[in-house]
Amino acid sequence: MRLIFALLFLASAAAAQSADEIAIAKATLSGLQGPSFDQNREFCGYFAYNEADELVALTATTGDQASCAYEGPEDGFVLILSYHTHGRYDTEYASEMPSVDDYETDEAEGIDGFVATPGGRLWYVDTTDGLIRQICGLGCLPQDPRFRAGDWGEIEISYTYEELLDWWAE
Repeated sequence: MRLIFALLFLASAAAAQSADEIAIAKATLSGLQGPSFDQNREFCGYFAYNEADELVALTATTGDQASCAYEGPEDGFVLILSYHTHGRYDTEYASEMPSVDDYETDEAEGIDGFVATPGGRLWYVDTTDGLIRQICGLGCLPQDPRFRAGDWGEIEISYTYEELLDWWAE
């Protein structure tokens, strides 16, 4: 029964984002996972509408091992979503979850965002509803060959902002 609930939740969570947003997030972040693992750096950027009202991924910026600051925005674009990777798998860094900073940065910018993890999860950070949820789980995106499932305990399919704060405080 719990499995059925989880599958229904994931389906409804994915439906909250447009198919175009999910498709561009998967394509963009899939392409950045390899370089992110190889260089052990985060890559970040924005999804935006261009002057032709097309949803596009703006060029990614390279960050460091645990953060990334986008160098933009570019003129002529309406930013709607952030995106970033979490670098390579590291037993010392809980990279399978969006961080509190990930959430709070998006919230301060007034947008939502996507986060890709070394385990291949795709998260959606919904600052409007105060929810962080998996669009798809382990292996949905390219996975770091060094990744080991379970090192950080059980990862739920969604968290409220308050639950995220508690998770990171532990």
